[in-house]
Amino acid sequence: MYMKGLLLSILIVYALPLYAQKPDEEALLKTKYADENAVFVSRKENAVVKMENNRPVIYSNVSEDLLLLTDKTSGYMEREIYWSYFSQIQNMDAHSLVPDGAKYKTIKVKTFTRSNEISDGAFYDDSRAYRFVFPGLQNGARCIYSYTEKVNDPHLYGRFFFNTFAPAEDVEYSITFPSNVKIKYKLFNTNDSLIKFSSKISGKNTTYTWSLQNAKKVKEEDNAPNITYYVPHIVVLIDEYTVNGQTKKVMNDVASLYDWYYDLVKDVNVNVSPELKSVVDSITAGVTDSLEKVKRIFNWVQNDITYVAYEDSLGGLVPREASLVCSRRFGDCKDMASTLVQMIRAAGLPAYQTWIGTRDIPYTFTDVPSPLATNHMICTYIQDGKHYFMDATGKDAPFGYFTAMIQGKDALIGMGKDKFEVAKVPEMDADKNVLSDTTHISLSNTHIQGRGVVNASGYEKIVTGREIQNLEKKERDHFMVGLLQKGNNKCSIDSLVYHNLDDRYKNLDINYNFSLDDYAQQNGNELYVNMALDKEYMNDLIEQQRKAPREVEYKNIKRNVDVLQIPNGYKVSYMPENSSFKDNNFGYDIKYAQKDNTVVSEKSVYVNTLMIKPADFPEWNKMIKQLSPRLQRIGYISEAVSLVNN
Repeated sequence: MYMKGLLLSILIVYALPLYAQKPDEEALLKTKYADENAVFVSRKENAVVKMENNRPVIYSNVSEDLLLLTDKTSGYMEREIYWSYFSQIQNMDAHSLVPDGAKYKTIKVKTFTRSNEISDGAFYDDSRAYRFVFPGLQNGARCIYSYTEKVNDPHLYGRFFFNTFAPAEDVEYSITFPSNVKIKYKLFNTNDSLIKFSSKISGKNTTYTWSLQNAKKVKEEDNAPNITYYVPHIVVLIDEYTVNGQTKKVMNDVASLYDWYYDLVKDVNVNVSPELKSVVDSITAGVTDSLEKVKRIFNWVQNDITYVAYEDSLGGLVPREASLVCSRRFGDCKDMASTLVQMIRAAGLPAYQTWIGTRDIPYTFTDVPSPLATNHMICTYIQDGKHYFMDATGKDAPFGYFTAMIQGKDALIGMGKDKFEVAKVPEMDADKNVLSDTTHISLSNTHIQGRGVVNASGYEKIVTGREIQNLEKKERDHFMVGLLQKGNNKCSIDSLVYHNLDDRYKNLDINYNFSLDDYAQQNGNELYVNMALDKEYMNDLIEQQRKAPREVEYKNIKRNVDVLQIPNGYKVSYMPENSSFKDNNFGYDIKYAQKDNTVVSEKSVYVNTLMIKPADFPEWNKMIKQLSPRLQRIGYISEAVSLVNN
């Protein structure tokens, strides 16, 4: 959020003849944070809940003071202040304090450039931003800004992260609320001893404060999930409020959240238009089986409605009419879900609008009964007690294969006024997502010539097929080399043929030929060849100091079968021992066997989790240390098949 590239507009700044005493703390902080480029002297958000027009309004006062510790200042120049249709930004102030001898010179930011922000895959987005640039930055300068965000709808507040892109000396979040307002809160990824809590009553107002000193910076990690999974933060919700003797629930529980969502969509798709009914009748003509009707409607929406993420005002929360979406042939996730629901109902079958959070969000509806727990919408069809979760934004997913991004997530299924169900989307089993690669290879001295076939099922087919179809030729060729490469970078993919690429309901097959120079080793009358031609996971150790979990897109199995034709005049003098590693979340199995005039190597690696957590890192590294030597071409003769010339 804080560093998003170069300046989009020219900002005009001017220097004021205002000087401040340069504090001694700068030298202390430079010593304390000698390895850092910047440190927050303070980061604060102080929210105040007020009653306006008989409902709560939140005024969130944000301020930051960032000290630059080196000459690397470019990454801290540009900042953004975000808000949405449901809030306003007030009292913006930003300025640089630039070292000037023993004092600071103040240079104010004069121009704040407004822009609209539209996020891919947005369910509720509506983001706007004020962009600005701190002027005159140099080693020792300070970037200071503050503003107030007025949040008009209490459903859309609030969350605060105690750690961010730079360490901080002092971090504070507080909320002040009147006696007729009740709040609830939950801390994530931290413990009470780390975050200090205090409470203060002043008249009819109560203030809760959470503070953290010496907050560490958030380090970017490869394949890390959203920071909400591991960065300490707090979620604060307006539980309920009392006005004129009546208590009104806001985000008291899941039912309260559903009431609010239902009120937003209850007037959408009240009637089926004749045009929509005509489309449904043509899609389902001659079909009597209910599930087949649903499948055909789902396929039609996948094929004929283009996904376009466009959110504006209430459009970020309320789907458009299905008849409009069908006539336009485009819509966002809400529109596609709404269209599926209405079309299935037009076929005389029950279907339900469903709110869900993707795996970017760690919260359950029980923990956080708030829009913070949702960012997506799908359609649910229930038959014979089985839930069919349909996400038409996943263009490559067959019916019955929900998108990978909603696996394991709570789904809030709307069934009418005051009627809903929370169901969990299952995680797709690893054995449904298999990438199997079988090769037949022959040796000519140290040169390998081979042919292979890849079979991809489930998410493996979806992801691989999407890359093949969507990439330009140069990028596609690079992707395929990475997918099929054998042995080392001397591998050449000589030909490729795809099968079932455009058929969602069939596995993808890829036939290919390849050659590999200087892979086998020759020593006198002996040839050595490591038959584990695929090197995935080799040396894939997780750093001990890593804090973030490693996210896995989907559970999967990678299988490799390599069949070596024993050269004429040679016989097998040695085969490596079989090897395996078993854990509930991951493991591998390698086997060797001689069959007639061939040697067969079978390797299977499974990952049976969507998140490798820090507690799992030691076992993962143990597996990788055991597996890696068995994949290396040289250096481990005990892992190579030995052939001797008679």
